[in-house]
This record gives sequence, C-alpha cells and structure tokens, in this order.
Amino acid sequence: MLDAQFYDLIQSLWGAFAGAMAAVRLPDPTPLPLPLLQVQAGQAESPAWFLIQAAEFDPEPLSVARLRVRDIYAAERIVAALLEVMAAERWFDRRGDDYHLRAEGRAVLDRIRANRTRRLSALALPDEPLTRLERALRDVLDRSLVAGDPPGTWSLAHSRRRAPADDAPPAEKLFQYVADVNAFRDDCHMAAWRPLDVAGIVWETFGLVADGTAPTADALFMALSYRGYSVADYAAALENLAARGWAGPTADGWQVTADGRAVRAAAEQRTDAAFYAPWAHLPAADVLALRDDIVTLNQQLTDAA
Repeated sequence: MLDAQFYDLIQSLWGAFAGAMAAVRLPDPTPLPLPLLQVQAGQAESPAWFLIQAAEFDPEPLSVARLRVRDIYAAERIVAALLEVMAAERWFDRRGDDYHLRAEGRAVLDRIRANRTRRLSALALPDEPLTRLERALRDVLDRSLVAGDPPGTWSLAHSRRRAPADDAPPAEKLFQYVADVNAFRDDCHMAAWRPLDVAGIVWETFGLVADGTAPTADALFMALSYRGYSVADYAAALENLAARGWAGPTADGWQVTADGRAVRAAAEQRTDAAFYAPWAHLPAADVLALRDDIVTLNQQLTDAA
C-alpha cells in the first residue's frame, strides 16, 4: 500500500494544482512571464527552480556546490552557466563561488509568490477533503523532520523554509506540502544509493536503462539533455555500469543485468523504508482514506480547471 505508486499519487496533486491554477481567470491581466523564467521551464536545472532554491537558502547565498547537494544529477557546468546568466540579469551578485540574491531577484520571487497566492486563492474548492489532507500531510511532515541520519532531512528542512504562514489558506499550505514530500523523498532516495559510491549521472543512467526508457548513449542524451551532459558523458556512464556488472550492451542497446536489477531493487526498498517510516503510526484504514481523499481532490481540481 505504501509504495512508490502511493508517492506518485501524492505528487499527482502538484500537476492537478498547476492545471487548475493555470485555468484561473483573474480580474486584472497578469504581467507576461519573464523570458528567463521560461528557460528549461519545469526542470530542476532552470532559472525558475534556482530562484526557488534561493528562497530556501536565504539569507545564505547559492553556489554550484550547494545546489548540487540535491540536484545531484546535474552537470556542474550547466548549474554554473545558469547562475551566471541570472547574475547577468542582476538577480544575483557573484562573490567568489557564492551567488547572493539581489533586490532585483527578490522582486522576481515576490512576483512569483504573489501570482501563486492569487491563483490558489481563486480556486473554489470544497473544505473537504482539502482541509483533512492538509492536516494529515502536515502531521507526516512534522514526523519526517525528525528522521534520523540516514536518511537525514537536508532537502526537507530547506523546503520547509518556504512554508506559508500558519494562517494561510489550506490550499496554499497543501500545495507547499506536496513539494515538501518530494524533498523528503529526495533525501531518502539519495541516502539509499549514495553508499554505493556511484555518481549521479551513472545512477540516473542506470534508472533509464532499467526502465527501458533510454538504452543508448544517444537516447540518454536526448532524454536528459537539460542535465548538461554530452553523449560522450553518457557513453562513459554506461561503461561504468558495465564495469560494475550492473548493465551490458545488447543488439538493441544496453540492458540491466540480474545483479543490476537486484542492486536497484534493494535501493528502492531502502528508499521506501526510510520515506514511509514517519507513516508507521497510521492504521491501514487511514492510509486508504488518505488515498481516497487525494483521488477526490485531484478530481475537484480537474473540475475547477
């Protein structure tokens, strides 16, 4: 019941909220989106996401190293390039390796927050199951924040720095909780595979080969070009997997070996065990009710759109 599919169900609320918010007709026209915020929109390697990270670190500056603690799958060069472009827009001031948020960057952040708040506030959603879900996820997140190490709570603790005020509407709080849940999942998954002494690019390559999504270096590049790596980088990652005995080439591209499948399954099991440990106090009936509430809210958000 508490497995990867249940996590995916929670994360489906993000898309449902986004769709409903995009459909909101505001009484006055909203400013056109800033062009830089459209670069690689929706990806972790994007100016929009880096601004969100700036809000999580504030008043500490950003750096390539700090960003890649969580965005471990990204190439250093693309993280550095995006930060430099944002500095050229005067959103950041670079001092050595650190990028300090400027007033111009804060103004963009304020604009993003205000637009999100207006759109969430305009959603005409019933009190339930919205309020019930907000309470349930907040309880789980409070328990997650005191998780031991591993998995640790680095990503979750930073995500919670963006928490709305206690008196914010339930929709605004729940929207953030979905991001917080994703952050803790990242903590748990990184804790599950990092002891294997494998680079982020190799682990992500492993996942796509195992899924059959991208069985060649060229296919990996096409699927993950936003990460900032080259075809040659992915070819080297595949060779790394071969050296570990986790994957090998075939006539149709690379495939995961039996040993590789066992390694990946064990990492996924460790991820789920750590991620769902804060849920252990919930009876099975409560988990089923929570699942039903998420499905119901997804439908309400779809109808709102």
